[in-house]
Amino acid sequence: MHSIIQLFIRHGGLLTLVVLEVVCFYLIASFNDSQRQISSVSWLKYSGQLLEWKTEGLDYLSLKEQNERLRNQIADLGTQLTNARLAGGTPPDTFAYAVKIDTLERQIARPEFTLIPAKVISNTISGSNNWLMINRGRRDGVQPNTGVITAGGLAGIVRYVSDDFAVAMSVLHRQTKISASLKNYEYFGSLIWEGDDPQYMTLTDIPSHISVQRGDTVQVSQFSLLFPAGHLAGRVDSAYLKPGSNFLSIVVKLSQTPAAFNNVYVVNNKFSDQIDQLQQAVKDE
Repeated sequence: MHSIIQLFIRHGGLLTLVVLEVVCFYLIASFNDSQRQISSVSWLKYSGQLLEWKTEGLDYLSLKEQNERLRNQIADLGTQLTNARLAGGTPPDTFAYAVKIDTLERQIARPEFTLIPAKVISNTISGSNNWLMINRGRRDGVQPNTGVITAGGLAGIVRYVSDDFAVAMSVLHRQTKISASLKNYEYFGSLIWEGDDPQYMTLTDIPSHISVQRGDTVQVSQFSLLFPAGHLAGRVDSAYLKPGSNFLSIVVKLSQTPAAFNNVYVVNNKFSDQIDQLQQAVKDE
């Protein structure tokens, strides 16, 4: 209260002048037609500008929510596109039943993926074994041993999951091995990182008689259980034959720079549990 009184004592004259001027403008605009019209036009102009600034401010504050909604929409569209491509690209079933009518009355099971949008909150590229952390976890449906992709490339493989976060082994990790192939060829191999340039990986086990050209597309093969078949991995930079080997080592420039990982998608395979159980049963024999 004392501070308010001191304020009026020090600046009372100025405050009184401002109040009187406001009252005078109000009286002039209220009792004179021409001034009322001018004040109305001015009020509309400046109030409109203030409302526009307010709208822009609110839009800026809601950018995070809008981005999250867009990521969810992209994930939904990516899920539909991936599953549609797999369904349409599956070779015809060559198995012939002994009876003319299919008594099972069920559709052929195909890989079915769900994409979960996430944001990278931590990422390393300087070590020989690199990791990235995302802001989605068990509560969001993320599970260990699931692939992580970007809209135009590969990011890594989930290894550890908490309720709200997950840590993925980056593509720039010595233990990363992704089933990949050259587009338009049936041959496939393993896409690995040899610990050198973070923009390049190596595709191995491709027969030496294959004609490989710089710029050829490298994509996820149809035998991958972690990533959607046909998803872009990168482009061929060069190829060479190691002494004494019948298989090419193809240097692949990644389509997604690992240093720029930001918005990613976790890939859940609907049938991964069944496939894992069958593979484990084979290993146990």
